[in-house]
Amino acid sequence: MPIVTRLYSPAEIGVISLFVAFFGFWASTLSLRYEHALLIAENDKESHDVHRLAIILVVVMSVIGLPILWGLKHSNTLEFGLLPDWAPMLAAIIFICHGTFMVNRSWALRAGLIKSITKASVAKSAANATTRVGLGLFGGGVVGLFLAELAGACTSMTRLTIATRRHFSHSRPDGFGIDRLKKIAKKYKKYPLIETPSTWLDSLTLTLPVPMMASLYGATAAGLFGLSRMVVAVPNSQIGTAVADVFQMELSKAVVERNGTQARTLFYSIMKKMALFGLIPLIGVLLFANWLMPFIFGQKWADAGQMAMIVAPWFYAALVVSPLSRSLSVLQAQEFKLIYDGFVLIALIAVFYVAKSSGLGLMWFLSLISVVNIIGYFIYAALLMHVVNRRIAFG
Repeated sequence: MPIVTRLYSPAEIGVISLFVAFFGFWASTLSLRYEHALLIAENDKESHDVHRLAIILVVVMSVIGLPILWGLKHSNTLEFGLLPDWAPMLAAIIFICHGTFMVNRSWALRAGLIKSITKASVAKSAANATTRVGLGLFGGGVVGLFLAELAGACTSMTRLTIATRRHFSHSRPDGFGIDRLKKIAKKYKKYPLIETPSTWLDSLTLTLPVPMMASLYGATAAGLFGLSRMVVAVPNSQIGTAVADVFQMELSKAVVERNGTQARTLFYSIMKKMALFGLIPLIGVLLFANWLMPFIFGQKWADAGQMAMIVAPWFYAALVVSPLSRSLSVLQAQEFKLIYDGFVLIALIAVFYVAKSSGLGLMWFLSLISVVNIIGYFIYAALLMHVVNRRIAFG
């Protein structure tokens, strides 16, 4: 990133941040969350049917996403008009690659192929970074940033698809039955009916701040915020995601085996350890971000340091609570998360209209967003503890 911020302007980073905002919203439900059913499928043979259903939905949802992004661009909703004309078409390809990777990622978790997931994730980051820097040296601009997203998505998809296909090849059922897919879709219907809209609301809460900032303060402000959030969220995207994967895998095993004691112990152990670990990056950002950001990324990114300090407590709360939210998916108690996500989204929209009507400054707007999310995560943690204590009563 220190190289990237010298090869691309804040405005160019702002444009790709707009795409990433939509990507974060749409990509989170490409399989209508059926990939999570792979972890609790009764056996490997049934998991093949879940996998087929999920991949079919990934392709369908990726194609549907194309006209939606096109509509946002041509209506210039929340400044999406800044995206280039070819962005929706390229986005559909990126969605298919990313969605396939995410489905195979859950399948790999079922098999305990943690090393394969790690290698695929590293390959994705390497392909993205290499493409960004390589094309940036030749003045790649916005095109280079988009091609980097494509390179990362396709590379990770290819690596993990090979690993999972090889592992599950021995349990592949004979033939391809539409009736079997219908049965699977009905059996795990809570994922598309409840978890998918809940995830959309959650994704909107995470992604709306970027287009909101672009709308209120311009593409440069969106780019500054995009960088600050990317830096502060490194523990969440790396450590937090890895912990969440292992937590979901182990909790699924405990629930299938009806070992309530092990499941509850795991839940509270992860909560305590993440709360302690998260203090390290939180304190680091609060103490050093203001002068490190311009030093590392360049003086034109100086305001990103102050932004990082403002959002650090928000992402600390997310680091602690987000991995634990996987318990609702395992316990199929997604309706609780749907209610919570709706509450937080309404609060975020309210902050946006307050800022727009009162002419609130950029940093004050960001501070209000951070406070809303921190309060939301405290409420969410209490909700998760209630569900775990009530639903995991066996064993």
